[in-house]
Amino acid sequence: MVKEEFANTKKLLKVRLATQTKNFIWLFIVGAVMLAGSLGSTIFSILDNKEMARCHNVSDLSVSFFLGIVVGLIILMFLYRQSNSRLSVFPQTNNSRFISSMAMNIIVAAVAVLIVLAIYLLSLATIKILSVFVDDIYFALNIEIGFIIAGFFVYLAYIFLFAAVIELIGAILRKWTYIALAVLIALLSLAIVNISDVIKHTPDILAFLVREPSLIVFFIKSIALWLIISIAAFVINRFTVYHKDRSKVLDKGVVIACVIIVPLILLVVPGLIIFNTHSSGSGNDLVAEAEVNPADGFIAGHDIARIDVSHLPKGSNINIKGTNIVVVSENGSSYNHNTEAVVFGAETLKNLQGDTVAIEFRPTSHIVNGIDIFQYANQRVEAYLNGDTLFIDYFIDSANVVILPVWGLARQFDLYKDKGVLTSNAFGLSSGWYGSNNIFVSVE
Repeated sequence: MVKEEFANTKKLLKVRLATQTKNFIWLFIVGAVMLAGSLGSTIFSILDNKEMARCHNVSDLSVSFFLGIVVGLIILMFLYRQSNSRLSVFPQTNNSRFISSMAMNIIVAAVAVLIVLAIYLLSLATIKILSVFVDDIYFALNIEIGFIIAGFFVYLAYIFLFAAVIELIGAILRKWTYIALAVLIALLSLAIVNISDVIKHTPDILAFLVREPSLIVFFIKSIALWLIISIAAFVINRFTVYHKDRSKVLDKGVVIACVIIVPLILLVVPGLIIFNTHSSGSGNDLVAEAEVNPADGFIAGHDIARIDVSHLPKGSNINIKGTNIVVVSENGSSYNHNTEAVVFGAETLKNLQGDTVAIEFRPTSHIVNGIDIFQYANQRVEAYLNGDTLFIDYFIDSANVVILPVWGLARQFDLYKDKGVLTSNAFGLSSGWYGSNNIFVSVE
């Protein structure tokens, strides 16, 4: 690139930045609104918590922003000609227009990722300050500075790759508009018709990058791939001739083709998707860790406490009383409630024949995105015998468990696996209750 062309590129980039000021302001406004909504609802939920254990799941805005950035880059791709028309009064060439546009997209993406990082840090700092005044706030995810920094650059790498791919598609569409558009529609139609296969095999095709376990190797691959795609887009754009009198409206033939193809896709594809889609179920094996306490009569987790009743006459009846418990018969039904425990086996204490009463506590689990919320609530049972009455008391501490994720897509690296910095799902929310707080009484 000659010195004059480089100077033109710098001027065009400055003009683009100046003309996009309002868009940057709107980007900050969107970020501020999302921060206020997410953080505000979390704070009010914590302060208004009337339950003993409650999860406050904060959305991973990095995923939302990622999708928004990709959509925004696609829109900018279609506005490429319009944007260049506004800059036609400035000295420029194909190269300077294209490079300044690419640089502009990269800057927009980088600013958006910085906003995500700022939202996360502000949310983290605010809840940390709140935890000084509210004693029972717990962070379910570990805070790893290394992961926060690495995830930031991983997101930049993915977004830059998407930006390069979109620029390449835009260059191809501008170079061979009608042919490229027809091919693109055909490929999209084929992908939609075979959507289940696309979803199944796409991760395998991109495995060399999206499943790369080494952080360093990932950056090497992503930089190399970004350079290859960007150079290809640059070369295609360089040899593209733009006619000023070219109509902004597609030829009638292309319009007719779109009018025919799109309705066919919309009408036929849903039926094909329903016909080809199959679902499979999977179970979760949950193992609760037992918190062993040697004190007689104390139970936490799946430990079993035994109480000596050998001093009672054979045939005695032992009654059950206690705090936060519901005693049911053998055929009674249990239910989910995190402030009470259901006691089974009361009938075995009638007409006593054994010397020991065994008490087993099986606590419930509330799993949210792979995190057991009740592990922070210190569920426990205290049992003791007073005369012919067995007292069983169930306790659960107050816990506001905050799940504050970030960089949910950066979950492929061995360096950060098993460090508790990521939820089980990058997209959406998984939640479920597993069993009741059950206490089983038996005689040995």
